[in-house]
Amino acid sequence: MAINGRDLSRPHVWRPSDNPESVKTLLLLHGSGADEHDLLSLGKAIDPTANLLSPRGLVRVDGANRFFMLLAENAYDEDEVIHNSSELADFLWAASGEYGFDANNVYAVGFSNGANAAHSLLLLQPDSLAGVVAFGTNKVFEKTPFKRSAPNLAGKRVWVANGAADLYSPSDRVEALVAELQELGAEVHYSLHPGGHTISHEQVRAIAEQLAG
Repeated sequence: MAINGRDLSRPHVWRPSDNPESVKTLLLLHGSGADEHDLLSLGKAIDPTANLLSPRGLVRVDGANRFFMLLAENAYDEDEVIHNSSELADFLWAASGEYGFDANNVYAVGFSNGANAAHSLLLLQPDSLAGVVAFGTNKVFEKTPFKRSAPNLAGKRVWVANGAADLYSPSDRVEALVAELQELGAEVHYSLHPGGHTISHEQVRAIAEQLAG
């Protein structure tokens, strides 16, 4: 379905809030090998009153859905990341027109590849998001991707929730990402659970409380 020249045809799930006064929408971005149904329960746990919008990653790698490719350990196809961020921003714009949610109150919630996509979207298309909740994330860009001036992320809220033993997300790279987001003005909450590349229920509960506040 195309709306005002923008494409809404990618596979996705839309779950409107049961609360008619809800203004927040969670953009759910799944990890590698999952699909648009994977993070729906996580979205409910993060904010049971929010609208849920969950698109499928359009890149296929060995049969697995991804938002962009991992070329090697900690090396991403950065041009593909930029293209994906533009696609997601267009998708959000079309979805807000179709479903009628407030485009100024969208938080991206992602795990692994989807978490990378979430904070990349914030960096490259900052007007698309009010904030990000990233689980098992990593720093994508080796150098600044900004062709013009760096974005002003003042007022944006970001949660980075990783595992201390996560081999996919080295602490030095994650700390560099956190520092970059803070330097650009975002309010960043960084936490570690003792495990690996997983989502901690304790972190989910803490983030839900902070987001509600």
